[in-house]
Amino acid sequence: MRRRNRGALREWTQAEHALLERHYLNMTWRELQARHFPHRTPAAIQRMAHKLGLKKRELLVAEKQPWTKEELHVVAHFFPALKAPEIRRRFLPHRTVTAIRHMAKKLDLRAFSAERWTEQELAVLRRDFPQGGIQQVKRTLSHRSKEAIKQRAQADGLRYVPQGDGAKGDVWSVEELRRLEEHCHLPAEELAKLFPHRPKRAVINKRYKLQWAPVQQWSKAELQRLQENLDAPLEILCQLFPDRPREGVRIKRDRLGRGGR
Repeated sequence: MRRRNRGALREWTQAEHALLERHYLNMTWRELQARHFPHRTPAAIQRMAHKLGLKKRELLVAEKQPWTKEELHVVAHFFPALKAPEIRRRFLPHRTVTAIRHMAKKLDLRAFSAERWTEQELAVLRRDFPQGGIQQVKRTLSHRSKEAIKQRAQADGLRYVPQGDGAKGDVWSVEELRRLEEHCHLPAEELAKLFPHRPKRAVINKRYKLQWAPVQQWSKAELQRLQENLDAPLEILCQLFPDRPREGVRIKRDRLGRGGR
C-alpha cells in the first residue's frame, strides 16, 4: 500500500500561504521545511507553491540584468563568511538566493560551511575586534580560525583601529606619524627611542618610505663593508648597517653590484 506523504492532506492556512510567498525565493525547499514548515514535506511545499503560481525558477526583472562589478565584489567578499540568504537580505535584495549561489559557483567560491556564529560569539567579536583585531578575538574564541574571524569582522563592517603598540604589521597612528615628521632629522638611534614599542628598523624604514630621511652620505668604511658582503642576503646586510633603511641598503647594494657608487 502506498504511504501518503506526511502532511500532504493537512489543509494549508492563509498564514502559511503568506509565509510561503514571503520566503520561497530566499530558500530551497528543504530550507523552507526546516525553518518554517516542519510538518510539511518539501514535495508538499513545492506543490503548494505551484498552486499559488509561485515559480521558483522564474527570475525577477532585476535578476535578468547583468551582474555589476560591485555585485560580483559583494559575492566574492562575503560568500565565504555569510550564507546566501543573509547576503541577499543585507546586500543584494534584488537578487535571488539561487542566483547568488550560482554566481558564487561560477566564481569558484567555496560554499559557506563554517559553524554558525552565536550571539555570544558576535558580542565578543564586536567588543574586541575594534580594540585588538584578530589576535584579541582569538584569545577568547580560540576555536575560530584567524581567517574566519577576519571574514566575519569584514561582513559586520568592523575595523581594527591600531593603537600604535608596534606589533608586526601594525598601522602607524596619526600621533606617531606626527611625531616622526617632527623629529625625522634625528639620528636613527635617537629617533627610535621616541617609539619604544616599535623596532628600530621599522622606524627608520618608515621614515625612508615617507621620504623624510635626511640625506646621509655613505662613508668609505661603509662602502668597503658593503663591497665585501655584496653576496650576503639582504637581511644580513641590514644587520651590518642598523642605522640604514632596508630599501636604502638594497639600492646601494644593487648600484655597487653594477659597478656604481
